Amino acid sequence: MTRTWLVAFQQAVRSITLILLPLAFISLITWATAGSSTGNTADPLRAAIWFFLVAHHIPLDISLSNTALSGNLTFFPIGALLIPFLAIRSAHRRMISALESHTLRDKRSYVLSIAFMYALIGTLISLFALGRTVRAELYIVFPVLFLVAAISGFLASNLLPEHAMQFPWQRGLRIAWISTLAMIGFGGLIFTISLIWHFPTVLNLTQVIEPGFFGGLSFFAIQALYLPNFAVAALSFIAGSGVVIGDGSWLTPFVHRIDEIPAIPLLGGLPVHSYPPLIIGALFVVFTGVVAAQYGVTNYSDKEEQKRLFLSSAGFIFSLNLIVARAASGELLADNLSSVGAQWWLMPIMVTAEFLIGILIWILIPKVKQSVKDARSAA
Repeated sequence: MTRTWLVAFQQAVRSITLILLPLAFISLITWATAGSSTGNTADPLRAAIWFFLVAHHIPLDISLSNTALSGNLTFFPIGALLIPFLAIRSAHRRMISALESHTLRDKRSYVLSIAFMYALIGTLISLFALGRTVRAELYIVFPVLFLVAAISGFLASNLLPEHAMQFPWQRGLRIAWISTLAMIGFGGLIFTISLIWHFPTVLNLTQVIEPGFFGGLSFFAIQALYLPNFAVAALSFIAGSGVVIGDGSWLTPFVHRIDEIPAIPLLGGLPVHSYPPLIIGALFVVFTGVVAAQYGVTNYSDKEEQKRLFLSSAGFIFSLNLIVARAASGELLADNLSSVGAQWWLMPIMVTAEFLIGILIWILIPKVKQSVKDARSAA
């Protein structure tokens, strides 16, 4: 057991170092090229730790001298979670090669020990970067780091519990998981098309910032990590729940209420006015419900079993979309940007309703056909 914790400590240090060193290098280069009359060489190192916390979706309270850049930061790039995922996956593989016992129980204990050490070391390191200007509650830092590391470890190592698809709720969870991924992928496709369509606006927003060469590379990387957020926002838009970019704003196919947008190139893909025909994109969500209904009818002949499958699928669809929508939205520093991203509370309601409509359509089609057939026979 002592050997396990020692190796876990070593791999946790290695994982955090692998994340912090590139971040520190990028921060140092950007800081050196930008120049500062008041800063010191510790600033980029602290910035690297801030980025480390952001990559793990830990809320920050930022109070800089420039009030325009002060406020809460909870609008985090979902793509940044790939960074700890890769680091923990490498740590777990090295831990398995360093230790002798490789039972399934041991491998799971490896993940938990790495996650604990990762969270502990990450929390201690964050103490050196947090202060008056950037704050994060320590009672949040450790649990979030542990949760991200543990989930990353289990996903990367294929150690999540496996159950045979025996009950309708298990099949319902699988349907909801696959359907949610398909919906987000479709949202990403729609957003990509919108970016291409509004490319001149995207280019103008990029030129306004003028980040320089190294700053431009960093800015491009950040934009790439935010792409999953905008895919979720696009799904919320076509589903009818809409997108918000600050207080009082609301963008849907039927409503276009927004005064101005921040100088973020990806926001150039937003529609410039309401366009009701875009609601046709919601048919994809309805289609996933049709596919789920077909799957249920094919695998279950009993009506009660089908009902349980459909209700569990809808429940999991709501839960997953609520989690995804909440993770893809948040606050972006300024007071007038207290809400940015998908309409997180309305999106799961709309998506679930449209999913159920698809199920209902598939169930009613045979009944309608039978009614028409009976009517013709009676005539």
